[in-house]
Amino acid sequence: MPLTDLKSKYSRKDLKFGPRDKGAKFVSKYYEGHHKEPHEDFLYGFLCLIYDGINHIDDLKSEMRVFFISATKQVVIEDNDVEEYIQKAKRKKLIKVNENQTIELTKSGKELVELSYFWNLHTSYWMRLLFSKTSVLLVSAGCLIILSVLKILTGLQLGSQGMLTEGFENLTDLIKVAIIIIIGLKLKNDKLASIFIILLMMITGVMLVWSGIVNLLNPKSIVPTVQAYSIGFLSIVLNVCLMYLKGMVGRTSGNLSLLSDSKDSALNVKLSISVIIGLTFAVFKIYYIDAIVGIIIAGFVFKEGIEFISELIKKEEDFDITSLKVYADTIYENRLTGYILGSIRRENLTREKLIANFSKGLSRGRQYYEGFADFFYDELGAITAEKHLDRLLEGGYIEILHNQLVLTRKGLRAFYRAKMKEFKQRSEDIEMTGHKIFKSISCFIFITLIVLLIIYTPEINTWLANL
Repeated sequence: MPLTDLKSKYSRKDLKFGPRDKGAKFVSKYYEGHHKEPHEDFLYGFLCLIYDGINHIDDLKSEMRVFFISATKQVVIEDNDVEEYIQKAKRKKLIKVNENQTIELTKSGKELVELSYFWNLHTSYWMRLLFSKTSVLLVSAGCLIILSVLKILTGLQLGSQGMLTEGFENLTDLIKVAIIIIIGLKLKNDKLASIFIILLMMITGVMLVWSGIVNLLNPKSIVPTVQAYSIGFLSIVLNVCLMYLKGMVGRTSGNLSLLSDSKDSALNVKLSISVIIGLTFAVFKIYYIDAIVGIIIAGFVFKEGIEFISELIKKEEDFDITSLKVYADTIYENRLTGYILGSIRRENLTREKLIANFSKGLSRGRQYYEGFADFFYDELGAITAEKHLDRLLEGGYIEILHNQLVLTRKGLRAFYRAKMKEFKQRSEDIEMTGHKIFKSISCFIFITLIVLLIIYTPEINTWLANL
């Protein structure tokens, strides 16, 4: 019975609660990585192929070569990687190799594959909820309320114009959430909602310029405190998360207004960075830097806003949503770049063969890895891969010689950098066991306690303010 036929066995309640603690522990002890989950490498995919009846080593290598999932940092699968998976699986008693060189799963191997598949179904169930438009808007609204209150109160306390502006900007972002809900979702006019959001973003740029000029003409002293720094860093972390979450959901759902709002979260990250820069210079009694950085950021806001709107107002037949770039695209593009460069480095390929391999590999990934294969980007496929391949050709990473794709020196350099990151990650995954995990957790707890101690010690704030 094919592995995917097991999906019909599980009820919605099963998918919601997953394989419970016992099953999760059983799964985690067989995989290497920071989280010890099946999607972190291709060992699970290797075992899935055997489960589905592909038992000869040469056939396994052929099938594994084209595998694609977005969740892994591995560039491509080489034949020696498959040999490594065989050794790992033998060592963990998950497979046995017969005299005729065919491979079959042991009882533990079959149990691991079935539980891992159930685990992927379970995590994908919750990922679908997280990567839904409703969840993104609720999370965004909650974060904006918290940040705006903290920034406005701290800005008033410190007299920081930058933090006050940022706080009110976060408050007005709630209007953008309402625009997405009313115009984008209810009235189904996504393009109009996007234009409104970008225009509001540009109005923020005008406010930045105005407050910057006022501050330059009449600079006010800023009192830096640990609380101000803490709020600034918290804002960066939350807005980076929102920037990627909105960008990913906007890309996967084709929602223009969420893509626009992702741009706005990127603006909030820049604003938070400018506030931290202003606070740092205020320690040395230099107060005008806060205003100058704000004006510079406003310039970037106008540039990005004009570019975005110029794409949005194109005629329907000329409009291409993939031309609207957001930071979350790097998740797919980095993985696609590695896959394309690694595939060309590994074997001679025509353009047509490369795209066919990618399509087959993505199909395999979706078959076994569920949401981890494409992070619910249904339109990720041959057309997306072809556009990305064209960009790599235009960028000078690849050239075509005698109808074959060949890496240039620039492409080889990019490939080896990707492999270097991959090997570093795989090395860390092997080390991340036992005392290493305990050491990491202990270090995190220690740093958290130190930060809390600093934040809630008035003497430290007084010392910083008097520098």
